[in-house]
Amino acid sequence: MFLALLVSTAAAAAVLLWAYWLNRNERSLLWMAACFAVVATASPLLGHRASFPSWLSIEIGVAVLLFGSGLTWVAVRVFNGQRVILRVPLIGPVLWLIACQVPAFRDDPTLRVIAASTAAALYYFAAARAVAIRDGIVTRLAVAAALSVHGVLVLSRIPFILANTPSGEVSFSGQWFGFATLESAVFVQIIAFLLVSMTKERVEVRLRDAALTDELTGLGNRRAFFEASLSVFAQNARKGRPTTVIVFDLDRFKEVNDRFGHPAGDAVIRAFAQVAIGRLRAGDVVGRLGGEEFAVTLPETTGVQAHLVAGQLSQAFADAVVALGLPGLRCSTSAGIAETPRTADSVEAVLTLADKALYEAKAQGGGKVCVSPVRLPEPADQAA
Repeated sequence: MFLALLVSTAAAAAVLLWAYWLNRNERSLLWMAACFAVVATASPLLGHRASFPSWLSIEIGVAVLLFGSGLTWVAVRVFNGQRVILRVPLIGPVLWLIACQVPAFRDDPTLRVIAASTAAALYYFAAARAVAIRDGIVTRLAVAAALSVHGVLVLSRIPFILANTPSGEVSFSGQWFGFATLESAVFVQIIAFLLVSMTKERVEVRLRDAALTDELTGLGNRRAFFEASLSVFAQNARKGRPTTVIVFDLDRFKEVNDRFGHPAGDAVIRAFAQVAIGRLRAGDVVGRLGGEEFAVTLPETTGVQAHLVAGQLSQAFADAVVALGLPGLRCSTSAGIAETPRTADSVEAVLTLADKALYEAKAQGGGKVCVSPVRLPEPADQAA
């Protein structure tokens, strides 16, 4: 059984190293491979304990095994983007080595198994807690569950040992030991598979986010704006509440680029994005449609209320441009507003009306806010 565990652990480490070779940015794979490599090193010492002196097989072997268990927590932290802290996985091994210098502990096999099982389980529970965060990666839950179950099974060895070793002598060839070794071999394969899957899922999430994010501002792009707005429209339609769309255009933006340069133009665009993020509500949707044009969807908001929001954003943006500190740099915005009826769910139709209102604002010389006089007909009006 120890040979099976050794082969299983070494194979899992090799798979993780290969996955890391294909994706060098995911250093968590490397750390988990190191975890399995350390565990594989400890397995021969524990499996052939009769062939080694007790200080090597028991003291060093278990210490190495505990360190490998602690590296699971390190690998999870690295996956989370957190810094490596090696002193935590070293706490268990160091305390173990110190305890082994006490004759009462060193000479009691039952007490040693209880202490080692408890320390290893705590590392797995800590890793499960660290990985169970919400960031859109569903596989995290499976990893947390696998780590928690393994921790529970490691702890379950304690009552089994106490119930089946009345003489105080622990047998490493009994049924409990075979089951524990088999479970560990299965766990290694499962956690390696899940970690690779979790890494793959994060890459997919990042690619999807990149496809929906404007690189310059960090706002959603046109596609993301339409998708998020469609959800808002449908939700408000079910509630029978209005939704309003505002389209903003930065006035004479080409002159900003020509006179102050494209870096200044980029700073102006980012300034509008930052103002919008800072002043809009959590449920509002804002996106960059392209160039110097932005759009905002305001749920449960009337056209009159949106007019106030547009005016506040425009003034805050003008102040933010002045705060950039470039002499002579001034910039204003024009805005077009369209309000939906309570049952409308067409983003394109409302955005078209807002665009027409924006053209009217631009025609007035810029720096204006115009509300579309046209409202989409209610279904009852269409039927009539």
